[in-house]
Amino acid sequence: METLYTLSLLLIGVIATNIIKDFIPKIPEAFILIIVGVAMSFTPIFNNFELEPEFFMLMIIAPIMFIDGQKQSFSKIKKRFGGIWTLSVVLAVVTALVVGMITNHVEVAWTLPLAITLAAIVTPTDAVAVKSLTAGTDMPEGVGEALELESLFNDATGLVMLDLSLSVLSKGTFSVLNGLEHFFFVAFGGVVIGTISGLLIVALRVNLQQRASNPETTIIPISLLTPFAVYLLAEHLGTSGILAVVATGMVHNWESSRLRLTSTSVQLTSRTIWGTIADVLNDIVFLILGISLPTVWSAMTKIGVSGTLQLAALSLLIYVVMLVLRYFWALRDDDRNNRSRRHRQTLPSFFGDRNDQNHRFYAQIFAISGVHGTVTLAMAFSLPYQIGGRAFPYREELIIVATIVILLSMLISAIVLPLSLPKKVEAYSDSDLIHIRDKMVDYASLKILDTVTDHSTREVLSAQLQSQKNKLFMMDDRKRQSSEFIDLIADTQDFMIAYVHGDYASATYSLTTINAYTKILTYSFNNGQKPMGHFSHHLKHTLKRFMRQSAWHLANGAITKAQRDRIRKTKLASDPKFAESVEKWTNTRKEMLRLNEDVITATDKHLDDLLRERLDNKQSDNDYIYMTRETMNRFFSAIKRDYRQQTTQVDNSLYIQAFQFEYDFVQQGVTDGFIPTSMASVLYTEINQAQTLQLQENNQFDAIGG
Repeated sequence: METLYTLSLLLIGVIATNIIKDFIPKIPEAFILIIVGVAMSFTPIFNNFELEPEFFMLMIIAPIMFIDGQKQSFSKIKKRFGGIWTLSVVLAVVTALVVGMITNHVEVAWTLPLAITLAAIVTPTDAVAVKSLTAGTDMPEGVGEALELESLFNDATGLVMLDLSLSVLSKGTFSVLNGLEHFFFVAFGGVVIGTISGLLIVALRVNLQQRASNPETTIIPISLLTPFAVYLLAEHLGTSGILAVVATGMVHNWESSRLRLTSTSVQLTSRTIWGTIADVLNDIVFLILGISLPTVWSAMTKIGVSGTLQLAALSLLIYVVMLVLRYFWALRDDDRNNRSRRHRQTLPSFFGDRNDQNHRFYAQIFAISGVHGTVTLAMAFSLPYQIGGRAFPYREELIIVATIVILLSMLISAIVLPLSLPKKVEAYSDSDLIHIRDKMVDYASLKILDTVTDHSTREVLSAQLQSQKNKLFMMDDRKRQSSEFIDLIADTQDFMIAYVHGDYASATYSLTTINAYTKILTYSFNNGQKPMGHFSHHLKHTLKRFMRQSAWHLANGAITKAQRDRIRKTKLASDPKFAESVEKWTNTRKEMLRLNEDVITATDKHLDDLLRERLDNKQSDNDYIYMTRETMNRFFSAIKRDYRQQTTQVDNSLYIQAFQFEYDFVQQGVTDGFIPTSMASVLYTEINQAQTLQLQENNQFDAIGG
């Protein structure tokens, strides 16, 4: 139960962060998550929280690395293997050795293996954190690729070096040969296990797809369990679980042609689920960092101000050393380092030619982008309390230094990178997408309204199309106070009154019917200012009528429907004036209903023409027209006394036709050049999803006999 509470609170933290960032978009999301995490640390569940590395690596990092692995291909890894090896292994090892020796020289009380332990902890980088800190900026393609590939594999390097340093601290001896042997066994063993596991899982999924009647219930759960199973298997065999899940993810990418043989619904559902999981897990990583900070602060208070300042200075020194190493490492990378002209043409350096004026700038960006994340903190908290039969030396100090290095790398990157990198130039903005989507929906609405004559069907189709705007304007009372809406209500009321008193209605219907309809119309809208009257007024009127009718029914013994019908029949037979009055009202009522249908048709055409005129004038803000339609429909229902919320069943062919109008609009927009292809792709996806959902709902309705 505690695990459920923990997960629920973390999800609440993610939700809270997404709400907060809408109000303060200039603050990087990662920092908001950290602050929210710090606030969550004061809750009973996270009070005195200490990160459990095994759980964190299995439940958080493993699925994230699996998702990242699926974004990479073996061909790319093969081409970039040299660069990946130098960044993820050679640079990581060199950084650890240099940082370790400097730390050992500064902190003379720390042994070299202990200093190397700290260096191994702060070695891994976090590309996810970089992306969060540089949102809205244009990261150079080569630098971005280098950061992504580096962070994909250097976690394993850091973990192996940490394991080796802890072994030295425990045993007191170190063998270079044994160390290399252990490194290659852990690294390559993880890759082999992940590759084989990935191939077997892909084969299983394809075979199940061919045999399963409902593949979603089998294939998707297998996909969700894959990173956890592979990670546990690799760790159980003594190899790198991180590299294993990365390799498995890459196999899924490599075998994508076979996986395409699975059903489309499985693929779409799986991608949607994994996309959502990736976003949530990446947010949880920073939440956990924030939740862990009070624990680190508590450790700082134990060692005092002087000790904390000394460790802060050491942390700054370590960060600067790693920054300088990364800069010069990137600076030495050059196209000319490739052995052949063919390689230079097909596989350029991450950072371009050394003679390129941007080469030094790319090296600077790469260096500053060496952000450290929660993997570093997890490794720090994974340090044992005892080693070699005695207390682990300076454990809390190592955790403090690792935390400060994380915060320094994030803070400096958050300040420098947005100032150094150019702003990302999007093909279109969010407002552009909203504008075009509104025009698309309005265009399709008008086309389908011109095609369909039945009022109820028109309104169902129009409401469905309007729902794609994601504005919920039909339920927003604040928008109903807009001047456009109020003016249109008044204009529509005037149009309806003019129609009722026009030549056709005057020649077709009695003056009594016309006057009664006009009176109801005028009373209902109060000259367009207060549609359908005030709620309090209606409530008071309804209660008075109810009390009056109840008193009459009780006095005359007309409680049940049978009693009321009997009294009515008796009165009709015995009272000619009453019978005449009832007949007159019945005829007027029938006439009013016919008049109401004519008014509906005329009003629909009036509003259709208004929408058509606005679209011809390239105006896209037409929501108030649909709000007016909805308000008028309530009035028409009141005239008919049809208050039942019954949905007219619309044939699938009409929905398909309506959505086809949207497809046509987007296609024509691309042809004419006012809709970029990237936006068209988004709109096509939205239309397809809306169509699929609506047709599924229709089929379900038919299946239950609707």
